[in-house]
Order: sequence, then C-alpha cells, then structure tokens
Amino acid sequence: MRKKIKLSVGPGIEVEEIILRDGRWVLAARAAGERSCPVCGDVSTSRHDWHRRRLQDLPVQGTPLVLDLPLGRWRCLNERCNRKTFVERLPSVAAPMARRTVRVAEIVRLFGHAAGGLPSERLLARLAMPLSDNAILRQLKRHVRERADSAPLRVIAIDDWSWRKGFPYGTIVVDLERRTVADVLETRSAKETANWLARRPEIEIVSRDRCGLYAQGIRQGAPQAHQVADRFHLLQNLREAIERQMTAVSCFGGRSRLPPTPGDLQLVLRRRNRDAREQMFGQAKALHASGKSFVAIAAEIGIGRGTIAKWVEADSLPDHRRVTLKPSSPLYFQEFLARRWAEGDKIGRRLFHDVRHRGYTGSRSHLERLLSEWRRVERPETSGRREPTIESRAIDPATGWQISPVVAAALCMKPTRMLTHSQAAKVAVLKEASPSFVVMRGLAMRFRGLLRGADPDKLGSWLDDASHSGIHALQQFARILARDIDAVRNAIAEPWSSGQAEGQINRLKTLKRAMFGRAGIELLRARMLPPQ
Repeated sequence: MRKKIKLSVGPGIEVEEIILRDGRWVLAARAAGERSCPVCGDVSTSRHDWHRRRLQDLPVQGTPLVLDLPLGRWRCLNERCNRKTFVERLPSVAAPMARRTVRVAEIVRLFGHAAGGLPSERLLARLAMPLSDNAILRQLKRHVRERADSAPLRVIAIDDWSWRKGFPYGTIVVDLERRTVADVLETRSAKETANWLARRPEIEIVSRDRCGLYAQGIRQGAPQAHQVADRFHLLQNLREAIERQMTAVSCFGGRSRLPPTPGDLQLVLRRRNRDAREQMFGQAKALHASGKSFVAIAAEIGIGRGTIAKWVEADSLPDHRRVTLKPSSPLYFQEFLARRWAEGDKIGRRLFHDVRHRGYTGSRSHLERLLSEWRRVERPETSGRREPTIESRAIDPATGWQISPVVAAALCMKPTRMLTHSQAAKVAVLKEASPSFVVMRGLAMRFRGLLRGADPDKLGSWLDDASHSGIHALQQFARILARDIDAVRNAIAEPWSSGQAEGQINRLKTLKRAMFGRAGIELLRARMLPPQ
C-alpha cells in the first residue's frame, strides 16, 4: 500500500512517500544536510557516494515508524585533514551515527531516567517504540556523559551513602539553591572530595555532617568556602552524649534494676529448680545412708551415677560447674596476665601481643574488658566518677518499669511544649531522681535555642557552662564542638543545612533497591542527576 501525503518530520526534510511494510510505517524522504567536514570544518563540493540512514521516529496511530533518508557522502578536500570522506549531517533531526531521531531519543532518555531499564522497555513497547532495556540505559548514560556542565554552584551540601551494608561509602553532592543533585561520587575520601571541589572554585558555602573526611577535603579543595555543620547532626550528637551519660550513671545502666516482683517468672523458675535440686540432694543422701548403691539411687532419682557419687561425698549441694575455659577467653591466661600486671605492664596492646604468642585466639576487645575491671579496682576513689552521686532509679509512673537511657535522652531533648501528658510525667520523675538530668536538660534546651536564634555569639558561654557542668559526656561534647567551632558558628548564623542531602539519599536508596542493587556508579549518577 503506497500513499502520497504531506507530512513534516523536521526542518529541511521533504517527505516523498510512506509505505506500510512488515507491520511498520516506512517514511521515505530526502534532505540536504550540512556538508562541512566534522574534523576540519571545510565545506565540500565533491560527492563521493550515497549513504542511507534509517531512523526510528515517533509512531503513527500506534504503529512504529522508520524514517528512510538517503544522505550524501562527501570527500574532504583539505589535504591536511585526516578525514577522507564524511556523511552530511542533520543535527536537528538525529545525532551522528544515531539510530533514532532526536525527539525519540529524548523520550527514551526521560523514560529511562524515571523508570529504569526493564519498566521502560515494557512501557515503550506499549507505545509502539520497541527498544531493549540495555539500549535505554545506554542512551541515558551517553546523554549524561555528553551533557554540558550545569550552572555554577554556590551553596552545596555533601553527605555519604552506603553501597550496601558493610561495604564502602559513596558521596552525594546537592545544590541547595536549585534543590537538585549536583553529582554522585563512587567513594568517600578527603582526596576525592578535594579534587571535586578544586574544579569548582565558585563554591562559597558547603553544608556537611560531622564527618572529618569531608571537613579535611573542603579545607584542601575549597579553602575559600565556609563550612556549615548540619544542625540535625549537632542535636543528634548531643542526644547521644546525654544517652551515654544516663547509661554511665549506675542506676540507669543496662536492664531495669527494679526489685523482682513476686510474679516474676524467671525468678520463680530459678527458685523452683534450686528447690528441686536440694530435694534430690537430700533424697540421694538418705538413700545412700539406707545402704543403696549409686546405680540404684541414680535409677530411682533420675540423675547420672557420677552426679550421685559427687553429692554423696559433699556436705552441701555444690553449685553448677563453670564452663571449661578455652583459649578464646582471657581468663584462660589469667595467671600469666596477673603476673605481668603485677610487674607493671598494664598496656593492653602489649599484653594482647604476648597472649597471642601463647595461643590466645580471642579478640583484643575481649581482653580489654578484663583489663578494664582491673583498672577500675586500682583507680583511687578521688579520681573516680565526676557524675553526681545522688542518683536514684526513675520509675515510669504508668508502667512501673525503670526509664531507659534511650527514652531519658529523647525526653531530655524535647521541649516542654511538645511533651505529652505521659512524657511530662516521665520528665518530672527523671528530674526528681537524677540531678544530672536536670543540668543536661537545661543545657539541651539552651542549645536548641542557640540553633534557632541565629546568634553565634552566645555559643561561647554555652560551651563554658557545658565544660564546667561536671558531667563528663557534656564536657566531651563541648570539646568536640570547640574543635569545629567555625562550622558550628556558621550553622547558627546561616540558614543552610543538609536536610536536602538526606532526602536525596533516601531517593538514591529507593533507586538502588528498584534496580536490585546491580546499578553501577554511572547509572546511579545518570538517574540521580536532573534531566535536561
């Protein structure tokens, strides 16, 4: 079936006919393209041959369409040019050596950017533009490689993201003014961050978290930029410091220290087992006194013969046998360690090296736990804890359980106007039970006010009060802030933060999961960068 129609598919293209062939429209056309050499730029007037290009174009009435264009192949008349022949080009219709028109390539790229490979393949097939998933992703990545640099960056946020749990981290850079992703880097390192920033000297402000690698990279690559610490991470670090303090106080560490209730199932079971063993112990002693043998007693009571023999010789019920020590336990080498400790060698690294040569197979942290107990015994009372000593258990009035350090730290950071009735009751109990909680809550509320008040001059007085509070966790937190004082002051004075970077990281994680974790850095960058 042959039809003559008037159809415009692009500037400079004249349609000759359209033919339905093998379930698709074939549109025969002719065009006069550019005759300049792509290498030297000279215009040629000597035709060498003809070249036929078949380009996929937009479908017609749900049927695929192919654009058939005969183009001239020309000789380059410049003798110094390495290119001998070239095909005339139609930059407004199709890119050189492309198999699709510009408008189809743009649709394919937008589908790949929004939906990925396989979903785009299925959707484009329904739209009569069949294309494989690999071709879609190649089109997307090629466009990102060839795209021009975006507008100059002035204010950015930089943060890390994980490839997978337990794997190295990557880096994401967000343009805070345009609210878009500026770049995605494969690794997290000070060197790579410095190199990336050095290529963009126009950057003025960089918002970051408390990661020291980024701080070092910014100092090296963009010394002119002002670093801004993220306010959320500052509050999070303060909450973690309060939690450590509440855990360090004896009455708030570990599990609930409430006295066991009469209905405690574990306590009842332990007492029942102890009473049963004592009853069997007395029964075994009585049967042995009546003249029965060990085998007969074991058969009647239901306990091994060896246990009966030990019980008969014992005056009272022996405790359960301790687990046999193994070379993976520091207690296996306790005698050697105690001798070295008495000789004055109390450095954990040296002791770990010595016991490793003697067959120790455990970790150094396991050894350090034993040594910390020995150090705690030798520590003089005057150099002990600096926390308030008058601490009591804070009991939740609603449940009767002790309030955990995690809950106490969260409540310490929450303003009074945002507390519910039950939370306000817990705060009142914590204030009554823990003097350190009262001090930390006052400092926490002041710190929240500092971050919202845009007055960095008050930071110095807060750091002095925290350093002289007598609470070790807050003193350590104040020392850490003092090392990064410029970034913290900028966090108070500047309106920028890393909130947008955290949101883009969530989007990146969603894309990684949608692609089943198989996407490389090039594809992740292509899908994270804004489409152009």
